[in-house]
Amino acid sequence: MRSYRGSMTSSTPDIGTDPGARAIARIRASLGTLVASERRVAEVVLADPRAVIGSTASQLAGRAETSATTVIRFARNAGFSGYQELAIALAVSEPTLDTAPELSPTDSPAETLRGVAAHAQLAIGAIADSVSPDAFTAAIAALASARHTIAVGAALTSPVAEDLAFRLTHLGHPADSPTDAQIQWIRAQQLEPGDVCVAILHGGTYPHVVDVAREARAAGATVIAITSFDRTPLAELADIPLVVGATTARSGFDAWGSRLAYLTVIDALLLALTNTDPARYRAHIERISTRIELDLL
Repeated sequence: MRSYRGSMTSSTPDIGTDPGARAIARIRASLGTLVASERRVAEVVLADPRAVIGSTASQLAGRAETSATTVIRFARNAGFSGYQELAIALAVSEPTLDTAPELSPTDSPAETLRGVAAHAQLAIGAIADSVSPDAFTAAIAALASARHTIAVGAALTSPVAEDLAFRLTHLGHPADSPTDAQIQWIRAQQLEPGDVCVAILHGGTYPHVVDVAREARAAGATVIAITSFDRTPLAELADIPLVVGATTARSGFDAWGSRLAYLTVIDALLLALTNTDPARYRAHIERISTRIELDLL
């Protein structure tokens, strides 16, 4: 299978994609692999993208309390050829860039509600600019032809993996989502070419899930990663990485909110999957629904 690794940070944006939004998506996707000084630069840019427009690397470095060299290194590590390319991308579509307020323990209940909603909206709204269309299309094809699919996650992403497996099964595609770590590893070893392993992980570094994905790939299965960051062990290992990016909420909502983005990607995958053969899927869902209704009587 063709590898889609690295497609998120391609220096050539997709036709029709807003350059500024794509630039922000690249930065969010790189947050997990930036060192502390580079991340400070990223947070300044994400908090106020207009700060880059008309500023030199040295001026931006001053705002981030670091060096111009670090700013340039940040731009390259975020997938740009240098600081100039980043500045141009943001300048092309300045008005479209959105941010969300930082969440704080001192927020009132109403402020917390508004802040969480804003970050959720930001995470979901960025998906179309973050996820590679080619990788997304490849994921649909892999799931459609899979003999069997396993979906694995850890902690907050485990329920997301279970949701995917249940819904694939409901559509007539055999799938399971083992929650026991050893069973996940065993099931990955039992996969064969034509099978699929979907690994869902926020940071992309949790060793066990990465090991499960590695075993699945060694067995010949196609590995799809749904994750927040590019160039992590999981994203690099996957045949098809679906990188959704991340917000910069320091309260821990970043990991929580990412689940909403993952669920949205799954919604889109399954809808696109049913669109490949609407009559077939409609008939299957109707049969299942009738059986469930009878069981509830």
